[in-house]
This record gives sequence, structure tokens and C-alpha cells, in this order.
Amino acid sequence: MNSPFHNDSRWSHMRAPSAADLSHLARKTWKQVPQSLRKMTGEIAITVEEFPDDETMDEIGSETPFDIMGLLRESDAGHPVLVLYRRAVLDYWVEQGDELSAVLTQVMVHEAAHQLELSEELVAQLEAEIEASTPQPRTVQ
Repeated sequence: MNSPFHNDSRWSHMRAPSAADLSHLARKTWKQVPQSLRKMTGEIAITVEEFPDDETMDEIGSETPFDIMGLLRESDAGHPVLVLYRRAVLDYWVEQGDELSAVLTQVMVHEAAHQLELSEELVAQLEAEIEASTPQPRTVQ
């Protein structure tokens, strides 16, 4: 069976999203996260790195850099910073087949919920709210 990509020249010009692309999409996507969660976190900065450093991997107890897609921390100035790890996010995106914005939403909500120590019930409520407001994924035709 032939893959739809074999005869489609549009794919030959595509590239993986850069750190700048991912950062732009993450900022746009964060604005779509329920306002109730954004109020709890306050203003956050979003940065993108290729992989977590060794210190972060040791702190988290991760065996591979692909285990960590994002981490919400405080900056030296005490402001929340969401660090997205580009290669892990892209790897997960390819494996899952979801829209990239949906993967970013999942990572951001998970990290915010973890940092804020939200209950599983509240996280499920947020996820249901996101699901209800998310348009159906599109595929390249």
C-alpha cells in the first residue's frame, strides 16, 4: 500500500518546526488554555531548548532526554518559566499523530497542574474544557 506522502510534492518542502516556531506556537496555544488555569499560574514566560541539561535530567530522575517534554520552574527573579524541550515534544508529536498545538496544550496543562499541585479532578475538568473547545484535527489533503 502506498503512503499518501509518496506522490505529494508538498511534503518535500516541509521542515521540522524550529525552536522559534515552537515558541511562537506555544505562546499562541497558551492563550487558548482555560483562563482559570492561566489565572492560577499568572504571567509565564515560555522558552524552548533542544534537550534538558544533565542537571535537570538528574533532578527529575530521567534516563533519556526524550522523557521530559517540558518543565515549569521559577526564574532567578521568581517568575514562572515554562521550558519546552523541542526534540522530545516533536518526537511525541510524531508518535501520537495529534496536532502540534494539542501536544503543546497537553504539556503546558500537565506542567502547570504539577507545579500548582492541582487535584486529578480539577485537571480532568480542565482537560474536558479544552477538549470541548478544540476543533477537530485537520489532515493535509
